[in-house]
Amino acid sequence: MLDLKEDWSISFAECGFMGNYYVGASCCLLEHYPRFILDSSQIYGASAGALMAAVLAIGSHIEKMFDWDEEWNISFAGCGFRSVYYLGALSCFLQNVPRLVHGASRICGASSGCLVAAALTVGIPIEQFCADVLSVAREARRHTLGVFHPSFSLLRTVRASLLEKLPADAHLKASGRLCVSLTRLTDGRNVLVSEFNSREELIQVLMCSCFFPVYCGFTPPSYRGVYYMDGALSNNMPLFERRNTITVAPFSGESDVCPRDGSFNFIEVHYGNVSIHVNSGNVHRIWTSFLPPSMEDLAEICHSGYMDALQFLRERDLLGTQSLCPGLIVETDSVNPACCELVKKRGSEELRLNGLNSDEEEDLCLGLKVEKLPAGIKKVLCEAVRDSRGGDSRGSQLTEFLPVKMVVYLLSLLMLPFEMAFSLSKSLISSLLTSTGDLFRNAWSSGGEDINSAFPERYAFNSDLRSRTGENNKPFSSTDYKLRQSSSLGHQRKPGSLPPPLPLLGSPQPPLV
Repeated sequence: MLDLKEDWSISFAECGFMGNYYVGASCCLLEHYPRFILDSSQIYGASAGALMAAVLAIGSHIEKMFDWDEEWNISFAGCGFRSVYYLGALSCFLQNVPRLVHGASRICGASSGCLVAAALTVGIPIEQFCADVLSVAREARRHTLGVFHPSFSLLRTVRASLLEKLPADAHLKASGRLCVSLTRLTDGRNVLVSEFNSREELIQVLMCSCFFPVYCGFTPPSYRGVYYMDGALSNNMPLFERRNTITVAPFSGESDVCPRDGSFNFIEVHYGNVSIHVNSGNVHRIWTSFLPPSMEDLAEICHSGYMDALQFLRERDLLGTQSLCPGLIVETDSVNPACCELVKKRGSEELRLNGLNSDEEEDLCLGLKVEKLPAGIKKVLCEAVRDSRGGDSRGSQLTEFLPVKMVVYLLSLLMLPFEMAFSLSKSLISSLLTSTGDLFRNAWSSGGEDINSAFPERYAFNSDLRSRTGENNKPFSSTDYKLRQSSSLGHQRKPGSLPPPLPLLGSPQPPLV
């Protein structure tokens, strides 16, 4: 079996007029696995085979060159919780060739990829976005059913984060540069949105692109009165057909930036314009896209994105070829060193003296796994890993035993019906309160006759009073109301007696005499 982790070469023998055989073989390789030719270290040939080798060598070199004179785009595929892969890739781009990100004409995305694209276009730091992704993943892992638990709403959490982090002029920054993929619910057609009239409209578009049916709920969000669902269902890689579009996906395949599995794959699946190889690694990647992995695994995914992006820059000869603008270079000098870096520095000394405790050993291992990442994003990952451990070390070690895990899991299953009943009741009450509040607001905003028609019992008594006093246009004070009640109802107060009780609004009233 060919080991793609090492360098490989291609050699064509002399064959005379049978050179068309090489043409067919090369077309097959370029169609199904172009990396086999584009990433080969050397291409040999003799006679007619040399002609074929020259054509492939020149063509692969042209394919590897990046044209800075043309406009280019960046497109992110939808991948759920594995979007931290994009943050690692972007940190590599910003650290080495920031022009590649800041000079892109369009930044596109579907599902979770559109959230990364939106963060780039409006200027949210990738360290802050990484902390939000890790926080959502940690919150989902707390529940027994994860993201499917009734008390956890992925869309509500994402919307709250967007309302907090997006600036007031986010729609102005995103219009014309951000491209979001949507799937229309009625006919399943793909819609690309790149113009936004308001900040709320931008949030609605992002919510529509992230709504995966059943996984995110049963009621789809709407944009301009039309219901949409996850853009990955119809077009998971917007603008992929353009030659100068940099495609990024966390699944091994034919994307420009993607994981490189060591095995040779002849079988691939095209889902939503994304090429995905059929192998066990991609099965695990798809699984962890819907079900969040541990914080350590997310940190490794982020580091994998950095290394794959670095490999892309090497293949396209982009490292060191562009002059970096001082204002665009990511400054990491002012960032405090990550906890894993501190442990790594003093690890050898303490290991000689007293040794490292379990937490520091894990920090040292994590530091080695994410050592290539910039200090800022590395600090966020290390802090998230340390927070996820938490608690007493003895208690955490106790829960690692299999019998304890089984008991905790069974107790969680027993409590699950009560948790679901409580969550559903809470959701129902919240919906009723919201609908009632909307009804009252609509009634008060309509004013005049609309209020009386909406609440006849409530306003009948006040209308009758106004009609009899002949002062419809005059405000009715509480003093006038009490005097009118006292005189109209015929109550004669005696010395020392209490005044008659005031009638409640909405209750049957005695006729006025």
